[in-house]
Amino acid sequence: MTSVGLSTERLRGGHWQQLSRDDLAALFAPDVVAFLPPGFHGLTTQISQRNFLTILSKQAEVVGLFEPSGAGVGLLILSNAEPNSSDRHLGYLLAQRVWGQGLATELIAALQDRYRGTDVTLSGGVMHDNTASARLLQRAGFAGEAHGDETVYRWSGTQG
Repeated sequence: MTSVGLSTERLRGGHWQQLSRDDLAALFAPDVVAFLPPGFHGLTTQISQRNFLTILSKQAEVVGLFEPSGAGVGLLILSNAEPNSSDRHLGYLLAQRVWGQGLATELIAALQDRYRGTDVTLSGGVMHDNTASARLLQRAGFAGEAHGDETVYRWSGTQG
């Protein structure tokens, strides 16, 4: 099931390749990627950003997130924990200009609606200093378990 067609009131999932140079620059800004894995850091050119996403898209489903106007505001990354597994690793990032507007809450709710009643489990690691993402997932019903310098949050489609 592809998430390219994912839609909320204020977000549309689309092909990440449609993100503009400015969209990518905003998504790879140091403050935006501060709590993400090292591969997201230091990508300062459009070529390095697109090459990184091309490689990532061979390992995971990478979806561009767009406002109804067509402006790119984020990325959704879903990967299988193991081949043929129903566990999906969840990652997302939003441009700093849309932080605090509830878009991440909408995105997580849409994913839960999509997977509710299935055997899919969503899980995402959150660095301990990333309190905003931790609160978001907790409010959405994800259960957390500390693992080193991050907490892994999990939500099962069978619970809802």
